[in-house]
Amino acid sequence: MTAKTLSSLVCCGCSCLCDDIDAVLENKRVVEVGNACAWGAARFLGRKKFSASIPRARCGTYRRLNRQRRQVLQTQEAVAECREHLFHAQRVVVYGLGQMSMEALEGLLLGLRHSPTVWIPSDGPLLQAFVDLYRQQSPAFTTLECVRNHADFVLFWGANPLRSTPRLLSRYALFPRGRFTERGAEDRAAWTVDIQTTEMARVTNLVPIPQQAEEACVQALHEASLGRAAAFSKEIPAKDFKSLLKDLEKSRYRVFFFGRGPLFHGHGSAVLHALATWMKDLGATAPTFLLPLPADFNSVGFLHMFLSHGGLSNPLWHLQGDVHGWMPQPGDVLLAVSGDCFWFLTDEQKQAIRKLHIPVLAFSAYETMTTAEADVVIAVGLQGLDASGWAVRLDGVSLFAEKLWDQDLASDETVTEELFEPFS
Repeated sequence: MTAKTLSSLVCCGCSCLCDDIDAVLENKRVVEVGNACAWGAARFLGRKKFSASIPRARCGTYRRLNRQRRQVLQTQEAVAECREHLFHAQRVVVYGLGQMSMEALEGLLLGLRHSPTVWIPSDGPLLQAFVDLYRQQSPAFTTLECVRNHADFVLFWGANPLRSTPRLLSRYALFPRGRFTERGAEDRAAWTVDIQTTEMARVTNLVPIPQQAEEACVQALHEASLGRAAAFSKEIPAKDFKSLLKDLEKSRYRVFFFGRGPLFHGHGSAVLHALATWMKDLGATAPTFLLPLPADFNSVGFLHMFLSHGGLSNPLWHLQGDVHGWMPQPGDVLLAVSGDCFWFLTDEQKQAIRKLHIPVLAFSAYETMTTAEADVVIAVGLQGLDASGWAVRLDGVSLFAEKLWDQDLASDETVTEELFEPFS
């Protein structure tokens, strides 16, 4: 079969949603990829994310009869069985959400608008922290294109884009030449503040700090940037922070990226609020912006959709940031939508699911720990390969990922439409 070359494709490998991907197709299969990072290439080529030489297994649609046996189902049969479980649920627990299209998310939110529902995004700790922040402050956003063209100071706090959004540095935040940053990295001061020493030390100035000192570090930097006497404790590397402040003072356009690192500990939200307060004061001297750094390609899209559908005002809904905070109870139905919750659940949670006979329903493109445990599995197409749909980049910009071929696999949008059609 003749090879077909496509360009300017959108990659749904992470929240950067890179829209400059080239691919060569043969017989409904990608055989070559250009401009993609290792993660994006693995997605297009059907390989594992961290083991690019190993093919990633796609899942089928079936009902689990017992731990060894499965019964293959047609998509309509599986949807009907899921519908039956949801109809009798006293509470629906939805996990994942960041790997779904905007169209599917809207269908899911509308379908469960009258149902008691716990929403657990796979990037939940980060999204929950920003929701709590938005209730009190309104930090300024900017686009990644503006970061590339204008930013001469970038700060990564508790974030490692080399692990979460691999092309962020090479396409937007550090290395590329922009309209007012013609020399690329030479025109930018780049800093990372983290409780761990990571690969970011190879490309930015990295300042390691103790976990318990994060909030104090932000406050000390805030005070020092305003010309006040800052109380740098012995735990805080004052020399490094003075260099950081010099770069900050010289800058004309500043962007802070906040990652998930601080949110693995109880003080993470306080650190984010302190950064937003500091950023607000910095905005008086130069444009200063704060961006989240989620991993899943449509985590910010879920947040936009959840808020626009009154997610915080619906008394039947609860946004649960940490999956470990969910306590299984009788009458629950666990719906895993393009997310592998069993990878993250504690042994106690898994035991409670089995003891209480909580139905586990999974919509997935891949075989995962969750599909291995699920009572009903529905195979769905991958966004940007098997299915088309809208998604929202980490900076709030919407992009459309066009499918590359026609497959028999149902899209997540089609499945959610069929799931709730009798109730609409």
